[in-house]
Amino acid sequence: MFPHSKSLPEGVRFARLGLSPSAGTLRPALFLDRDGVLVEEVEHLHQINDVRLLPGAAEISAAANAAGAAAVAVSNQSGIARGMYGWDDYETVEEEINRRLGQAGAGLEARVACGTHPDFTPNWSKADAHWRKPGPGMLDLAISWLGLDPARSWLVGDMATDMAAAKAAGLAGCVHVATGHGAAHRSAALAEATLGFAVLPAAGLIEARELLAVQGLLR
Repeated sequence: MFPHSKSLPEGVRFARLGLSPSAGTLRPALFLDRDGVLVEEVEHLHQINDVRLLPGAAEISAAANAAGAAAVAVSNQSGIARGMYGWDDYETVEEEINRRLGQAGAGLEARVACGTHPDFTPNWSKADAHWRKPGPGMLDLAISWLGLDPARSWLVGDMATDMAAAKAAGLAGCVHVATGHGAAHRSAALAEATLGFAVLPAAGLIEARELLAVQGLLR
């Protein structure tokens, strides 16, 4: 793991999992929500025995790797604000996800998480809201620190807040999957689409990969 040297707000964590390519042309990114997208939704995941990669997780990550796009996991972790688990538990789960992706020949370049929540974080402020999805803070951070091009980047998520965060960060669009909380959020997610921001519906990551290949992000 290669943590970034810059300081972060309390409640936000960033980790670089591999060395980024040398500076040059800005790269596109594939942003992936974690719970309900990369891994099965189990409500406040914090034990490695509950980690189960969803179908297509390794394949879509590997496709981003092959296409030269940064694969970045971006997740709200309200269980930390609720006192249900700590950052050490979060890191243990993340390492297990990375291990399983690696076994399948795939990997993430970085991960960003926000462990705050408006109902459980003392003195919640507008600044806190910026970092937690639907705020764009985590995406903006990865874009800045990894040298990414938001206009050529996409996010895959299961909640309308994922779509709103991606739109606020200036991404090209999102794929909304029906896994996790996706089925309940489909209508609200699709409503985030605008003339300059696409929201594409998919059953899961296998279909999401196909859609993003058509968009030119993946191969």
